[in-house]
Amino acid sequence: MQIFLAALIAGGIPLLFLFVIYALDLYASRTFRLVLACFAWGAVGGVGLAYLFNTRVAVPFIQRYHLDMLWLFVVFAPVAEELFKSLSLFPVSRHRDFTYFVDGAIYGFAAGIGFSITENFLYISETPSSAILLALIRAFSTCLMHGSAAALVGVAVGRFRFRRGVHRGLAVAGGWGAAILLHAFFNAIGQANLVGPGLVTPLSVAIGLLGVGLIAFFINRGLHEEGKWMLETLDRQVAVSGAEARAAQSFATLEELLEPLAATFPEKAEQIEALVLHQAKFGIKRKIFQQLEAPEAKERLQQELDAMQAEMETLRRQIGSYAMIYVRSVFPEGRVNVWSNLELVVRQDQPADVARWSALLTAKDAAGPAQPTRSIFGRLGEIQQEKHQGNATGQ
Repeated sequence: MQIFLAALIAGGIPLLFLFVIYALDLYASRTFRLVLACFAWGAVGGVGLAYLFNTRVAVPFIQRYHLDMLWLFVVFAPVAEELFKSLSLFPVSRHRDFTYFVDGAIYGFAAGIGFSITENFLYISETPSSAILLALIRAFSTCLMHGSAAALVGVAVGRFRFRRGVHRGLAVAGGWGAAILLHAFFNAIGQANLVGPGLVTPLSVAIGLLGVGLIAFFINRGLHEEGKWMLETLDRQVAVSGAEARAAQSFATLEELLEPLAATFPEKAEQIEALVLHQAKFGIKRKIFQQLEAPEAKERLQQELDAMQAEMETLRRQIGSYAMIYVRSVFPEGRVNVWSNLELVVRQDQPADVARWSALLTAKDAAGPAQPTRSIFGRLGEIQQEKHQGNATGQ
């Protein structure tokens, strides 16, 4: 029973922190499948490779040259573990669902948490008499350190995902260097007698919690940048007012805004939410596309944008015109114009199918050039409001 409870603590608390970090991504650009893949790699591949390195390379090297075992904890283990547990970030960063360093932080944190949970199980199985206490201490210290260190690598990978040459290499090396230093300092507190025995556990927990706070700070900063990018892209590239473009940033209250739709079309609410989030990511990636210089990177990102357009068109067909009309007539214009406004961004490239769909959503001025003027759904809202007023006055 003690081992069972310790195992629940050793796995449950780190998973809870992973869920908190996972939920911080407002624009939901990360996917659960990739998070699970990074977690699994850290738990199996990262632990396995680190164990082989430490037992087959590090320990024999230390013994051969008669070094202190402290070298294992503050040099070899931090280097090997941070390198191996973060390897999954590189193939994941090439996936088109990987948008910005916010995703890198989440995927890296998942890999580190997976690594730490496996390590927890190994430690508590070796000390069953004090398994619960050990699991509690490690859950709030070592586990969070592992997650935060790997997340630093993910931030570096995501920040410079589309860069080429020396800048990208230096950035990734800097992320790994920061992760290794954090890991080495954490281990040194407990192994090198840097502080008194009574301060080891409090300091270890403090480092773990501060690491999570740092990753949360990076994620919030990244979300702020993404929101600014979306707003800037919409304002600069299309004729959309600032108030309308800011509506695209209202995903924090998206579920609340979709409540009327969910009550009437419960089977469509999830699809419309997915469409909104796809369009938000599309706007963010267009901003990244503008900043790229390398032709190969631009070509690869353009392929991602084309694929996203096809997915959005599929979602529109699944939603259906009737549900979309209902959505736009229910939500007051100026409050939730996410769909009509972001469609103008998609329409920038003018593929035939997107142009036809966009034409249904935007009225054209017959006396002048084809410019976005008023949403036909905004007019439906006015008609509905006039109808309600007429009923109220007995007309």
